[in-house]
Amino acid sequence: MARRSNVTLGALLLVAACPPVAPPSAASRQGPTIRAQSSLVLVDVIGLDPKNGLPVRNFRKEDFRIFDNGQEVPIATFDTGSDARPVIVWLTVICNEQGIPTGSAERFAGNEARFRPALDSLEKNDKVGVAHWCDNGATQLDLAPTADRDRPAGVLAEVLRPITFQGGTPDSDATGEVTFRKMVRLIIQDAHRRNPQPLPAVVFLHGDHTGQPRAELNELVDDFLETSGIVFGIRDSRDHGMLPLIDEQAQILHYMATHTGGEYVTASPPRYAAALQSILVQLHARSEIGFLPPAIDGKRHTLKVELTKEARQKHKGVRLRFRPEYIPMPETPDWVR
Repeated sequence: MARRSNVTLGALLLVAACPPVAPPSAASRQGPTIRAQSSLVLVDVIGLDPKNGLPVRNFRKEDFRIFDNGQEVPIATFDTGSDARPVIVWLTVICNEQGIPTGSAERFAGNEARFRPALDSLEKNDKVGVAHWCDNGATQLDLAPTADRDRPAGVLAEVLRPITFQGGTPDSDATGEVTFRKMVRLIIQDAHRRNPQPLPAVVFLHGDHTGQPRAELNELVDDFLETSGIVFGIRDSRDHGMLPLIDEQAQILHYMATHTGGEYVTASPPRYAAALQSILVQLHARSEIGFLPPAIDGKRHTLKVELTKEARQKHKGVRLRFRPEYIPMPETPDWVR
C-alpha cells in the first residue's frame, strides 16, 4: 500500500510546536498561494534557456511585466544575482526508519559526503541548515544555518543513521504528518526572525513516496508560501516511485516544488553534487521582482510574469518559472512572532 505523506496540513516550510493553525478558508482550498508579509510582494523568477537548460542571468527590470489578477502592476523593485536576498538552503530528510519505502532515506545514507562539493558554489552570504522529521514524532533543526560548508554533510550522516522505529503503519504515518508540519514551521520561523529576511530554499532528499488529501496539501502550500520560500528536491535515480493514489494527491513534494517555482530532479549517487549545484545555480541566477499589491485583502490573487515583446525577441524560447498565486496579508501571522 502506498505510503501516506509525512506531510499534511498547513505548512510546508512552516509548522512548529506552536499554536494550532486556523482551519483553511474557502479560498485556501483552491490551490497553492503565497502570502505577503508586508506591503511589498517579492516574486522570484527563474528563466531557463531552452538550448542548454541553464538559467538566464542577464535579465533587466525592463524585460518583465507582472500581472495581479490579470491587471498589470508597476514593478517597484528589481534585484538579481548577488543583489537579491541571501539564501538559506535547508537539506531536509525523513529518519532512516524501518518500514518506509525505498528511496526515502536509505538511498542517501552513506552518500552524504557526495553533496559537499556543491556547497562551494554558495555565495558569501548564503547559509546551509539541516533538518529532519520522523514518523515517531521526533523532529528538529539539526544544524542551524551556517556559513560552514563542511558541517552539513557530517550532520546529515548523523541524522541518517538507521533507527529501530517501525514506520509505514497508519498510526505512524499520521504522526509523521504532524511532525513534518512542525519541522516546516521551525524552518519558516527561522527565516522570519532574521533581518534581513533570507529566501528559504528547502531541498528534500526524498523519493517522494508521499500523498495526502488535496485540500490539506493546498493549505500546506499556502502556509509555506507566506515567506515566499522555494521547494526543490533530489530523488535517487534507483527509486521506482510509487503507484497512483485514490482520492489523494501523490508525490506532494513534487507538487509543492511546482507551485513554489522550484524543481524536483533525479540523480544517481555520483551525480548528487551536480544535482544540488544545478539547484544552487538557479537560485543565484534568479530575478527578484517586487511590487505593491493593489489591495491587502487576504484573498487569493493570481500572479503572472512575462517577458516584454523586446525581451522575448532577445531571449527566444526562454521558459519562466515562478509561483502562480499569492495572498496579500496585512501583517505577519501571530504564530511566527
